[in-house]
Amino acid sequence: MGVDVLNVYDLRDKSGTTLLSLGVHRLTGPHTAEMHSHHELELSWVRSGHGVYHIGDRQYDVAPGDVFLLNNTESHGLFLPESGKLDQLVIHFRPSFIWNSLSNDIDYNFLLIFFERSEHFSNRLDRENPATAHIGELIHDMAREFEEQKICYELLIKIKLQTIFAEIIRNYDYIDNKKAVKPLPESDINQLNEVLRYIDAHLDGELRLARLAEIAHVSPAYFSTLFKRFNGQSPVEYIVYKRVQRAIEYIRTTNRSLTEISLSCGFNNSTNFYKAFHKVTGHTPAYYRQKEFTSSGEPPVS
Repeated sequence: MGVDVLNVYDLRDKSGTTLLSLGVHRLTGPHTAEMHSHHELELSWVRSGHGVYHIGDRQYDVAPGDVFLLNNTESHGLFLPESGKLDQLVIHFRPSFIWNSLSNDIDYNFLLIFFERSEHFSNRLDRENPATAHIGELIHDMAREFEEQKICYELLIKIKLQTIFAEIIRNYDYIDNKKAVKPLPESDINQLNEVLRYIDAHLDGELRLARLAEIAHVSPAYFSTLFKRFNGQSPVEYIVYKRVQRAIEYIRTTNRSLTEISLSCGFNNSTNFYKAFHKVTGHTPAYYRQKEFTSSGEPPVS
């Protein structure tokens, strides 16, 4: 019948940007989620209930104790039968949470789980592997740290996330080790951050690849490779997503017409706006105007 998103907690950087969020998602059937994707990477743990997860062209039955991994380009939807119920803890975080804010403590190679997978990868961690239960406990511990917010809770949340990645790398044959690379040097991190800030400041105008590459002090071809390696999306995909998120913000907070919003978010016509909006969210802009959503701007659907 619907989705309730309860107790959403955030870790933010000094500018107020959310780097990681954790929420309790409670679904009641019948529930059919339109296929959609998130800008953030996703890690979830099913506390109770059953359903079916469609992720890309794969299908997974869902049971208590399951742990799922999703990158920021995978289209997915969760389906529950009539009278079905499901309760899960869902973590969303930006790739920059790894290569930026934790650059001194955590290795970029943890992101290989999302971006450079082996042929043995499964979005649902192996149920028979003892590490899966331990990872579920770590996600539960992260939720408890958010709830209690004792001194140094932010640090412990980061440590537990690191431990989850280390457990996956150590206990599952899910990554392509040949794709491992060194973490970004500080100069490259600063340049990528400058590019991200520039994109945010110019979403209402034209954003050219050559200009973004110039800011990063690299060639356009190398910039595209570098950007996707550390963000999981091409520059174009990232820009479209950010424009859609800006449009969601305007829809929720202003009375502007959808045409005005599309133009102010850098879409040159309504057709492109509607196509991009539906691809990112699984919904139309009008649907967002009619419904209430979580503070993150995402529909409350896993």
